[in-house]
Amino acid sequence: MSTADTLTTADSLAQRPEGLPDAFTELLGRLSASAVDPVTSALVDAAVEVWRRPGFDSFLSLPQLSFVPFGYQVQTAQTVLRRMRGRAILADEVGLGKTIEAGLVLSELRMRGLADRTLVLTPAGLVEQWREELERKFGLPTVIARGQGWEETDAERPVVLASIAAARREPLKSLLTGGQWDVVVADEAHRLRNPRSASGKLARALHARYLLLLTATPVENRLQDLYELVSLVAPGLLGTPAQFRQRHAGAGTDPSAPRNLDQLRARTREVMVRHRRSEVEVLLPQRLAETVLVAPSQEEAELYAGVAARIRAEAKDASSARLLTLRGLTRLAGSSPQAVAPALAKAGWPDLAALARGIEGSTKAELLLERLRRHNGQGEKVLVFTAFRQTLDALAARLEREGVPAAVYHGSLSRRGKEAAVAAFRDQAPVLLSTESAGEGRNLQFCHVMANVDLPWNPMQIEQRLGRLHRVGQEHDVVLTNLVAQGTIEQRILHVLESKINLFELVVGELDMILGRVDEDFDFEASVFDAFATAGDDAEFAERLERLGERLVSARTDYLDSRGAVDALVGGDDGQEAGR
Repeated sequence: MSTADTLTTADSLAQRPEGLPDAFTELLGRLSASAVDPVTSALVDAAVEVWRRPGFDSFLSLPQLSFVPFGYQVQTAQTVLRRMRGRAILADEVGLGKTIEAGLVLSELRMRGLADRTLVLTPAGLVEQWREELERKFGLPTVIARGQGWEETDAERPVVLASIAAARREPLKSLLTGGQWDVVVADEAHRLRNPRSASGKLARALHARYLLLLTATPVENRLQDLYELVSLVAPGLLGTPAQFRQRHAGAGTDPSAPRNLDQLRARTREVMVRHRRSEVEVLLPQRLAETVLVAPSQEEAELYAGVAARIRAEAKDASSARLLTLRGLTRLAGSSPQAVAPALAKAGWPDLAALARGIEGSTKAELLLERLRRHNGQGEKVLVFTAFRQTLDALAARLEREGVPAAVYHGSLSRRGKEAAVAAFRDQAPVLLSTESAGEGRNLQFCHVMANVDLPWNPMQIEQRLGRLHRVGQEHDVVLTNLVAQGTIEQRILHVLESKINLFELVVGELDMILGRVDEDFDFEASVFDAFATAGDDAEFAERLERLGERLVSARTDYLDSRGAVDALVGGDDGQEAGR
């Protein structure tokens, strides 16, 4: 190094930032008195930059957010970063915003250059929801990983989103587990706790400096559940499996009655944050749901009866592919004649297709029009859902003839077209007609009235529809009207869901917790169709649905018991301590 270089470095070191601790001042003094090579100089610059950077007491990312998080959510993120060093289990009760807490942690790490490579694992149905939350609320770019990997993007340091199901299959699994991640976030992390399952093996093969596990139920049926999750974020904290059992396994299998409970609570609080709704002031408005039984016209009733009878007769000897077609026909028949007509022709039933084409309009459309005028007259916007494009088009044409302005939203629109439809609904149109596309990833809290022209057989889709309006930021009670034709499968489904699990009174997220306890591979829609197609008559179908309803009741009881067990283990009597 030349003399000139030495003098330049010494001069720059002599320009000491004000307010440095004595230790740094002394170090800089020694370095300025001697020749300094560029490597040493760079190290000093880096040390000064680290010192200047504020600690996690100050959150740099808050001014960049497009929303204002609740105080307990910011407090949780600070606890994770300051005390838990970025490896934690977020175990808030459902509906309190674990996604927001994880987003706050991730945003803060990224702003400090500590999260260039981030992976988010989530159930398949939540990938788009995570994408919306990260991009719209936190301004974080995302890319979705599938099959062979993920596409290149111009975005800087995109967050990689992957469904758990896709991530545990090759070749994507090797791609994700072959490198080092700065941050891994796993939603619904209770699916990862079994180390022998494919999902559990995936989680244990990932390498990350920071790890966030999100689950409202870190404990369900076994105390070992808690051990497995805690050991993922903090290996050794609870000892070896044998030591854990010796210290804490109580008599029997009840996870809410372990031995040395105070000691176990103290340990779990080192890595776990849990808030209960009773502890935080997050009050969503009410859901005011009503089911309106619509008496079909004679032609509509004849069509539905004919379709149902034909499906039952053919289902007995149908192939798997044909059964899927028949299931789709059954759902279409419950929506509108316009929706089912082309499907009947394609299925090879021209007589029923002709009957459907001969029916103009629908009784549901008449009743919907009456409701829309009432709400619009009161200055209320209305979000109208249907599962099928044909029904959507028929409703749009009818409203246009009646002079009722309506924006239209469906999956075939471009991204720009979808944005335009939402903007038109927000700023001008009193009605938005939508397929399921708006049931995923769209927040429409400026509206508080919703009508279902038909009902999905999957209750989670019903919840997703309602979740567009009933969420944090909604300032009014949400009014929901379900238009259900008498004598249809939809009527029976809704009866089961309302009478057995109080569907419309559940907190956001609780439905998924309940359905997940019926059976690992439980498919509500498939179970309903199987009960319908194989029943000898309507009375037998009703009996089978009743048995299905009892399974839901049992699952709901298990969920409530599990929630109580978690509170006993980590809730304690000072629920706020975990957030300090």
